[in-house]
Amino acid sequence: MKDGRCKPNELTYSSLLHAYANAKQIERMNAFAEEIYSGSIETHAVLLKTLVLVNSKTDLLMETERAFLELRRRGISPDITTLNAMISIYGRKQMLAKTNEILNFMYESGFTPTLTTYNSLMYMYSRSENFQKSEEVLREILDKGMKPDKISYNTVIYAYCRNGRMKEASRIFSEMKDAALVPDVVTYNTFIATYAADSMFVEAIDVVRYMIKQGCKPNQTTYNSIIDWYCKLNRQDEAKYFVKSLGDIGTHVSKEEESRLLERIAKKWS
Repeated sequence: MKDGRCKPNELTYSSLLHAYANAKQIERMNAFAEEIYSGSIETHAVLLKTLVLVNSKTDLLMETERAFLELRRRGISPDITTLNAMISIYGRKQMLAKTNEILNFMYESGFTPTLTTYNSLMYMYSRSENFQKSEEVLREILDKGMKPDKISYNTVIYAYCRNGRMKEASRIFSEMKDAALVPDVVTYNTFIATYAADSMFVEAIDVVRYMIKQGCKPNQTTYNSIIDWYCKLNRQDEAKYFVKSLGDIGTHVSKEEESRLLERIAKKWS
């Protein structure tokens, strides 16, 4: 391209923005965005929409809003993906009014919310005082004949676990399995972290056993949740025993992983 015989186009630049975002090279991404805004790079609808997406993805609120406003200022109509990116970042920031503003714009523009839209709404509610609304959104999805995915169910499970509503969380877990969706490590880790935080270590370890029997392999987060809460309660000996007995629980832990966990306990103790 540099020899002048092949000129970059909007798709080339769009791919570059995504690459910067994926590599978390925020400074380079922002510098490139300034070239777009200044006109140094010919601006196309694709580029401005991409700026909304990558800034939302990297959780940059002001930059996301700037790209969206520039899109509107130039008379370019947002598409459903762009609007979902706005709802996603506003939802993550717990900005309910802004989220509803975009949602209303979506309806007024003739767009139909997608599963991504609803998952973002559930995420927002799951982290709020109105956490029960996350299940209301799940019911709305089902009423519309849509199929929730693992993210949908995991989000509602998180909402209930986060607020100590384990009975409701277990009910959603059962619904998830009834929907032929296989719970993943995120699902199980949510239960484990909640039980450990409530000093219910027997229940937490039982979940570890259960997930292993279901063919779901624990990860570092699984083990960290349990040993960290043991340590916070000054129960380091029990944390060490848990690590040493992982083989009895039914999971194979390498010597390297066991050493890492024991070192983590030692650091928490010091």
